[in-house]
Amino acid sequence: MGLSLAFRPDEDFYVGDERFIVVDVTSPVSFTIRRERDGREFPLVDDGGRVEIASDVLVRVGRRGQGNLARIDITAPRTVPILTGRNYRGEPG
Repeated sequence: MGLSLAFRPDEDFYVGDERFIVVDVTSPVSFTIRRERDGREFPLVDDGGRVEIASDVLVRVGRRGQGNLARIDITAPRTVPILTGRNYRGEPG
């Protein structure tokens, strides 16, 4: 079972120490994330498919997105930490 997180444009998350940024939300079922390290972009659409963004880490469009909110379902090995940018940086909630 995967983790489901919601982001607005310019919000980020980390897979291990690798930063990913939500750069464009066209609709709740169509958005793009960018890997900071190399600038590679991963367009996601609600077609049921998964996209590998890191070794053994798969993402797809999650359910119940709304407006300019991107809901991302992330599947990764339990040994790979997945954190929102705020949690990674230790920012207050």
